[in-house]
Amino acid sequence: MRKFFLLVLVLVSINSWSQVFDRIMYVAAKSGLSIRETADANAKVLDKIPYGTKISLIDEDGGWKEIITEGLTGYWRKVKFNNKTGYIVDSYLFPWPPPKLATVKDMKQYLAQVAAPFGQQLIIRSGKTAEMTESGWELKKQLYKNGAEHQEFNGYEYGSDTYFLPGFGLQQGFLLCRLITQFQEVFGEKDEFPTTSKKFKKGEREYEIELRKRVEEADYAGPFSIEKIRIGYEDGAYYEFEMYILENQLVISISAGV
Repeated sequence: MRKFFLLVLVLVSINSWSQVFDRIMYVAAKSGLSIRETADANAKVLDKIPYGTKISLIDEDGGWKEIITEGLTGYWRKVKFNNKTGYIVDSYLFPWPPPKLATVKDMKQYLAQVAAPFGQQLIIRSGKTAEMTESGWELKKQLYKNGAEHQEFNGYEYGSDTYFLPGFGLQQGFLLCRLITQFQEVFGEKDEFPTTSKKFKKGEREYEIELRKRVEEADYAGPFSIEKIRIGYEDGAYYEFEMYILENQLVISISAGV
């Protein structure tokens, strides 16, 4: 009887350990994500997982095989979908459901899609916002039940929106911005993930991308040495976009001023 109890305990422990490594994710590729027979881009396609589908990653012993697509560094991960077991590229996975493309046009709408507000909005003011003086400002903060946060700041001839997304990485943040109309002037639908600092033009508009990398890996071109992405451009006002990791939160900020 004691041996039977120990066997059951071991089986329960193994099952619990397995569940820890079966991470829930969501497909964020607009055209869907191909599931392939083996971890290879030329392998047979078993099926296509639609945008927004909830999936579980199956942990495997040994290292994962790297793949780079659209400047994104990802890995082949094992999954099961429609009774088919195969491999997908994990670059196009989110920890939250992706934006509903027909209705979500800005980050505030996306945060409302994935979680309910946590408490009332906090508003702090200095001066009269109706007649904003050079010293006047207003700050609004809204928390959400999944830990996300939106901060909106308005000052004299200046404004910014800052978003905190727990559990997201820089590459996931890039894909998320590409899916949301609010950021279409920052990342176009066909733009690749930036891996180098540079200046360039889109039409008549000049852009500057500045990457901040860890000093010990400054010469490494991959995304895992990047600590911060800053993009600046002029469109009447001067716009500045910033994206970086703070603890386990992705911070996305966009500001404009004259």
